[in-house]
Amino acid sequence: MTAENRVLALQLAMQTVLPDGDVTPPAMKGADVTTVATIYYQWLEGPAFLLLTVDPTTFDQAAPEGPGSPTIRKGMIVQLNDLQQVTLSVAEVDSKSQPVSDQLAWSVDNSSVIAITPSADTQSCLCVAGVDGTATVTVTDNSVTPPLTASDTITVVSSAATSLVINEGTPEDQPPAPPAGP
Repeated sequence: MTAENRVLALQLAMQTVLPDGDVTPPAMKGADVTTVATIYYQWLEGPAFLLLTVDPTTFDQAAPEGPGSPTIRKGMIVQLNDLQQVTLSVAEVDSKSQPVSDQLAWSVDNSSVIAITPSADTQSCLCVAGVDGTATVTVTDNSVTPPLTASDTITVVSSAATSLVINEGTPEDQPPAPPAGP
């Protein structure tokens, strides 16, 4: 917390709330000046952060006919069946909640569970379900020090059965019949 930023925040708030030519007495707008000064101060002093959100829409991948199960979101865990995909998007903001569009790096710790395809602007990433399991998708902004990161856990489960397959064993002789009784 610095005194210089407090003074600067108050000056900016007064310029915002009481622009040149405003004849309203400053005492009548004191609460407005204080509110705006607090916002400016938080912006000057606060850290930047990333907010990772899951797209509310999921898309089924091409698959055989059969019932499916919906995507379930539980906090920061997304559950997909093995025939689904979901887009994760980043809302990167500064300490004043203003949008920022830095280049981001996407990674996944288990690419057999989730395959990722970041968008051209790196602000979102398509996550396609693979085999059953759990994977963590991480997004990083390396343009700030220290780097900012956010992650989501995605669990992939099997979809409903769509067919039955009978496998034949190797033919073998039957055991001999037991001898007839006395």
